[in-house]
Amino acid sequence: MRKLKTKNLLFLGLLFVAIFYGNAQDLKQTVKGKVTDIATGSPLMGATIVLLGSEPQIGVITDAQGFFSMENVPVGRQSFTCSYLGYEDASISEVLVGSAKEINLTIRLTESLNQLGEVVVLARKDQVKPNNKLATVSARSFGVEEAKRFPASISDPGRMALSFAGVTNTDDTTNEIVIRGNAPNQLLWRIEGVEVPEPNHFSEEGYSPGAVSLLSTNMLGNSDFFTGAFPAEYGNATSGVFDIKLRNGNSENTEYAFQFGVLGTDLAVEGPFSKNYKGSFLVNYRYSTLTILNNIIEVSEGSVPTFQDLAFKVNLPLGEKTNLSAWGMGGISEDNQDNAEQSNPNVFEDEIFESKTYMGGVNLRHFFNPNTSLDGALSYSGNRSDYIFSLDSRINTDFYREQDILRNNAIRVSANLNQKFNAKTSLKTGFVYSRLSYDVLTDETRDTDTEVLVNADGNGTFLQFFSQAKYRFNEKFSTTFGLHASSFSVNDDFTLEPRGGFEYKISPKHTLSGGVGLHSRRMPLNQYFIGVEDGQGNVTTPNTNLDLMRAAHYVLGYDWRIIKNGHLKIEAYYQDLTKVAISANPGSTNSFLNGRFIEEELTDSGKARNYGLELTFEKFFSNQYYFLVTSSLFDSQYRAGDGNWYNSRYNANYTFNVVGGKEFKVGKNNNNIFGINAKLLWNGGKRDTPVDLEFFDQTGRVRLIQNQRNTIELDDYWRVDASFSYRINRPKVSHVISFDIQNVTNRLNVDETSFNPLTRTTEIEYQLELLPLLNYRIEF
Repeated sequence: MRKLKTKNLLFLGLLFVAIFYGNAQDLKQTVKGKVTDIATGSPLMGATIVLLGSEPQIGVITDAQGFFSMENVPVGRQSFTCSYLGYEDASISEVLVGSAKEINLTIRLTESLNQLGEVVVLARKDQVKPNNKLATVSARSFGVEEAKRFPASISDPGRMALSFAGVTNTDDTTNEIVIRGNAPNQLLWRIEGVEVPEPNHFSEEGYSPGAVSLLSTNMLGNSDFFTGAFPAEYGNATSGVFDIKLRNGNSENTEYAFQFGVLGTDLAVEGPFSKNYKGSFLVNYRYSTLTILNNIIEVSEGSVPTFQDLAFKVNLPLGEKTNLSAWGMGGISEDNQDNAEQSNPNVFEDEIFESKTYMGGVNLRHFFNPNTSLDGALSYSGNRSDYIFSLDSRINTDFYREQDILRNNAIRVSANLNQKFNAKTSLKTGFVYSRLSYDVLTDETRDTDTEVLVNADGNGTFLQFFSQAKYRFNEKFSTTFGLHASSFSVNDDFTLEPRGGFEYKISPKHTLSGGVGLHSRRMPLNQYFIGVEDGQGNVTTPNTNLDLMRAAHYVLGYDWRIIKNGHLKIEAYYQDLTKVAISANPGSTNSFLNGRFIEEELTDSGKARNYGLELTFEKFFSNQYYFLVTSSLFDSQYRAGDGNWYNSRYNANYTFNVVGGKEFKVGKNNNNIFGINAKLLWNGGKRDTPVDLEFFDQTGRVRLIQNQRNTIELDDYWRVDASFSYRINRPKVSHVISFDIQNVTNRLNVDETSFNPLTRTTEIEYQLELLPLLNYRIEF
């Protein structure tokens, strides 16, 4: 028996060495993709793609549908160039080529304004230039690599965005995204061109953005992130836009990926429907790892968050001119209190939270000709959340319960027409029709007396139109101008929102840009249907008369290609907000801009202003390393019903980020990659409001001092994160081991304060301590 065990251990050891250190083959992979016109998305036949640094040179040409396939590309970081007659060249740098999964690129080319033979020296292409050609300022693209690479982002685009200029979050446990001092619920999320609820587990519309993203990096394509003055096609947003694209599955070979990490266990599969058809499928399923482990051993004395999600995309070409795709994403999550362990033996405490978020759609693209395309979409999305908290005395009849039951659904139909008249002029026009359904119940029960705050259900419509054009005067100067219109049936409000921007390349290394626009945003539906009782016992819903909140954005930017593979970017902005919902009670200074549900009648007479200066110094990934330094100084204030100005809850005043990393080629033939990344995040502290102790002593009730709203600034929030990864490339299979450490120094950042009526003092609650996150991934 002992000999058998020894042999088994020896065999396992040799197998481990063979997998992780053996095999010195010169590994190759296939890189394929599609080349299209950036204005219309039409395929470009005959474009040339060349692998840089290859000896002998490797190059391919696109077919009639714009597709290309390049074989025998060495694994590791590779760069490519793409050229096409009459178009500006494009470079695709530092693509990570692995041994298991084929690489699929989408290359978008811009038609040149130069006559043949004319030579114009242009700046090197910006690797983070947004995919949306109508964006001039406050926008950047991002891909799956950034989401994986940035420490403690845990493959979540939202957490990754916290390193961008103007973005803050001082809450370790949620996915709230504060852009330029605006509340998180002012952000628009779009997936595949369709507005969706916040794609997070444990989310409640109007209450919390959630904690764990539904978006898996297995599904993520190259996407855009906007922080202000966004193009006219984006409506119902006053702070920013996340425009997420899902990638297509491999249309030629079936591939798999399995991932086991602290947060979730994933399984993804993708492949073609047949060998002679370009259609493909991509499916990803994830389940909470902590729940799996808790069924084996107790991993927590309290509740264990449980979640699971499923996402898919099916791509179906219907000929050379038409493409159909279907996609969907949904998640179930719950975090219920473990009643086996009660903190107070005299009180039975019960807390139940369950949520479901779902979204999906069918998208159609048709090319009438190379210069004209039509995009249409039909989608369905929604969010359901149940929160019930109760305290039941074991020694008397005292009972307290609060509950929020939210149901929100939306059916949307949208279409837009893309028209390129010539190399100088292009136009995008479209509409979005949303049919909204709501069913909300919010109440509080004390003993046997129940107070209903909101109890409403019904339907509403939200209609949007937009049109935006781009005109390029020459290679140096281009402008955009457009109009967005919104109509909301709940309050019968109609808005017209003009928008415009420009970009001027002063020289190959220096670019000046600007943007201006009017934007609007509706509140969560449950905020409109607050029930207010008058002196005669009649209940009305006065908040249905509130207009949409408006925000005028003014942005001026300067970009300097200060280094070969990087840039220095400065942006100054001012946002003027009107029609802001504030408390109708003249003795209250509360505002919807503080990002919380307000249980009272509101008026839209409030105002607000955000202004600031942002700095970005970035080196794109090249020569095996990168770094990103961002800094923001800003001020965010609103005017309440008393006519005075107050800091918003998110007015941290400053934020500073440094993130960087280095990769090392290791192993025989340098097939493997070891990476190390680090990040420093430093924000101003959270805002708080003091409790009126005199009122508490007289009445025993807790009330805030209204004229001191958000005057307390808690300690600064700062955190150091680190991550390590090791990619092992083997024939037809890759292993990736990663280890993230959030809050390396174990800093105790302040989460919030709470008033203790027994001690008559304010107590501080702290956020997460050092948190290690181990992850293993295999691709084959």
